[in-house]
Amino acid sequence: MLTLSIDDQKAATDLMTYMLNKIDPDGTHLAANSASEALTMLSDDVQIVFLDIEMPGSNGIQLADKIRREYDSINVIFVTGHPEYSFEAYGVRPSGFLAKPVTEKDIERELKELRYPISERQPILRVQCSPFAVFANDEPFEFKRQSTMELFAYLVYKKGAYCSNNEIIAVLWGGGTEKQAYLRKLLSDMRECFNSIGLEDIIAKKYGKTCVNMKLLQCVGSPQMIVEEYGWIE
Repeated sequence: MLTLSIDDQKAATDLMTYMLNKIDPDGTHLAANSASEALTMLSDDVQIVFLDIEMPGSNGIQLADKIRREYDSINVIFVTGHPEYSFEAYGVRPSGFLAKPVTEKDIERELKELRYPISERQPILRVQCSPFAVFANDEPFEFKRQSTMELFAYLVYKKGAYCSNNEIIAVLWGGGTEKQAYLRKLLSDMRECFNSIGLEDIIAKKYGKTCVNMKLLQCVGSPQMIVEEYGWIE
């Protein structure tokens, strides 16, 4: 599973991710120490948020409301040393509560009672948005051609939208009909590499357009951060 622990105290998130890694060693367990940092790390693939209620600036209840409005099937589990906030917190329909100090048994109990059950089938491909990197079964994944990675990064940045060949060529290389053959080679490389790990359906094509099936990967971080790394101009 993919979790995000949010607490302004780093020691608290370090302890939470340590316990989560023991409970779910095959999962991905992220941490953020502010609301702004957490919002850059959230995506549709985050399944559980462990959220401290008492934080400076935007408190946990306000942040939970913002998260639930954008990601309606995410499990929010409040972590607090202040039980008096429990009634107010119920207004954002949390999956559960953990009282500090948290133990592994407490976490395991809440994981059994999630509001939105987690599917057993998880994507085997994980994409890190910044710096951009791809992992298959937690091992670095590379394409045969170096430029294929940038092409895949652009498709992830578009978040599943179909992109025409002309659009891709214009954004990545500034245009030019002579790039059509080069693009076909990169797309062929991409499909062959994904086919080799059993992800034949992750790249879709129709009417000369290409997209990535975002449901078949875990995207960690905001795709908007990718354009900043590559410096594309659309």
